[in-house]
Amino acid sequence: MTSSSSPRWSQLKERGGLLPLNLMLLFYRLGGRKLCQLILYVVIFWYWIFASSARQASQLYLQKLHRFAGEHSPFEKQPNWKNSFQHLLQFGLCILDKIEGWLGRISEQQLELHGHEQLRAQYQKGAVILVSHFGNIELLRALKSEHVQKINVLVYQKHAAKFNQFLKQLNSHADISLLPVDELGIETAIYLQEKLDQGEWIIIAADRIPVQSGRVQAIPFLGCDANWPQGAWILASLLKVPVLAIFSYQFDRALHVYVHQLAEQLSFPRQTRCEAMQNIMRRYVELLEQHCIRAPYQWFNFYNFWNK
Repeated sequence: MTSSSSPRWSQLKERGGLLPLNLMLLFYRLGGRKLCQLILYVVIFWYWIFASSARQASQLYLQKLHRFAGEHSPFEKQPNWKNSFQHLLQFGLCILDKIEGWLGRISEQQLELHGHEQLRAQYQKGAVILVSHFGNIELLRALKSEHVQKINVLVYQKHAAKFNQFLKQLNSHADISLLPVDELGIETAIYLQEKLDQGEWIIIAADRIPVQSGRVQAIPFLGCDANWPQGAWILASLLKVPVLAIFSYQFDRALHVYVHQLAEQLSFPRQTRCEAMQNIMRRYVELLEQHCIRAPYQWFNFYNFWNK
């Protein structure tokens, strides 16, 4: 249940819609990455000071991560306000990386690939790719730069149509389409099956509950129970295609893409449905925990994920 003092992500107001992206694109075209980085430091500092809920959520996440990782923690001591600023700054820089990805400025040669053969096997074939608000999924554009592969990203945002138009302005050959959905159900599955039959990929975030109340499963994340949406997993089981988990992010000044195959097909037998779903969801969360420990500042859910 969601606490009244800690709003769900969907209740948090979007600051400026697409205006920040358009401004960042303008600055990028005027002065390149260096000018954008300079501006980002100022903008993120202002945001860090006045967006107290995001700052507190960042610090909560970093502290939970530190305790959970123990001797493997990426921090020498308990994370504090300085770490939360660095966390928000990395979010700003990730937006800049996204713009370069949309513009096609990131090549496959710039990436450190892990498990790429599992992704390569799905070129021109239907697949469900599970992601989270971690890192920069736009790096997939560089991975498939030599392959014509249509990508559909399911989002719970009302401005998806405007964002699609924004992507076309950036790159007329953009092959990523945002599909707005209120919740994941049978109608959505039928529509997506047509996409998969055409050899397209479906990308679904496995860490956001639909705007309209959806079914959730409590699974420990960084040592404390958190609610994870079941919708992505139910949908993947209905579609009967390979299911991959992809984590793409910057680490040690390099761009890394990790591909994990979760299942050739997901199947949840009626008698053991809840247990089977919980097991695969827990496996995904454990993978996410590993990547959070490796690159703690790449987790971009700036609200109380645990609601506790």
